[in-house]
Amino acid sequence: MIANLTRGAKTASLHLPADRFQIAGVLAYLGVDRLDDYDLPCEGQDSSGIMVSLEPTGIAERNIAELCRSEKISLGRLNSGFRSLFKLPYEQQLGVMDRIASQKPEHFDDFRKAIDAATVPSVRQEYYFPLTVNLYTANRWGDYDDDPEEYDGRFAARYEDKIRQALRVYNRDDGEDMAAYFHGNNTVVAKLRSATWDFKRRGGELYGCVTVETAGQLTAEQEADLKDWITGQNSDGLGEGFEQQEINIDSYSSSGRICVSFWHSGDDYFVDNEDEFAERLEQGFNLGGM
Repeated sequence: MIANLTRGAKTASLHLPADRFQIAGVLAYLGVDRLDDYDLPCEGQDSSGIMVSLEPTGIAERNIAELCRSEKISLGRLNSGFRSLFKLPYEQQLGVMDRIASQKPEHFDDFRKAIDAATVPSVRQEYYFPLTVNLYTANRWGDYDDDPEEYDGRFAARYEDKIRQALRVYNRDDGEDMAAYFHGNNTVVAKLRSATWDFKRRGGELYGCVTVETAGQLTAEQEADLKDWITGQNSDGLGEGFEQQEINIDSYSSSGRICVSFWHSGDDYFVDNEDEFAERLEQGFNLGGM
C-alpha cells in the first residue's frame, strides 16, 4: 500500500509500513513540523493542508482502503496495521491478505483481528557451546608471550563480567541481534525472529549461550540447520572476530590478557539445545561421581 501526501506543489509517497523516521522526513519535506501520522486521515485533507490518498495494489489492499475511507481511519492506524502484518512469517501474511481479498471485512478492526489470529507465538530456545580461553602473561620486562596457556570454561567463569562486557563493546556497532545474518534454509529464515549471543554459568563453568526466538517450533531439520549456522558464526563469523579481542584481566590476584574462543576443532565440541545440554551436564555429573 502506498500513501501519497500532497501539500501545495509538493507531493511525497510512503510505502506502508513506514517507520517514524520516514514519516517525519515526509512531513518535514511538506513543511509541517508538528504533526503526527495519527492526526492525518487516510483519505482527504487535514487542517494543515495535507491531502492524503491511498494507492492500493490488489483486491485485498483495495478492500482495506475502502474501509479506511468509510470509517475515517487515520494514516497512523493503517500504518500500524501493516507493520503488524509484515511482522508475520510470509506464509501467514499471504493467508491474511487472501482472506481479506476473498471476503471484504465489515470493519477495519476485522483487518487487525485477522492479523492477530494469524500471529504465531514466539518460541524461545537457548543453545549452549563450550568456551576456550587463551591466557597471555607478561614477563618481567612487560612483554607478552606469544605462546599462551589454554584454559576452559572454569577459568572463563572467573572473568564472566569482563568477557560479557567485551562482547557488548565488540557488538555495539552492529547490535546484539544476529538473526539478519542467517543464511541457509529459507523455512528457518521465515521463522527466525532474533538470535543473541551471551554467556551463562552452569556447574561452575562459563558457556557461550545463544538465545533464539522463532515463530513457532522448529522442526528437527530446521534446528540442525540453525545449529550449523551457530557453529559457523562461532568459527568464522562473530566468534572469529571476537576471539581476536584482548581482554585485560589485571587484578590483585592475577595479571594478563585473555582471548576467548567460541569454537575449537576438537571432537568434544558441541552446540546443544537446552534439553541436550541438561542431559550432557547430567551425564558429566554421573561420570564424575563414579
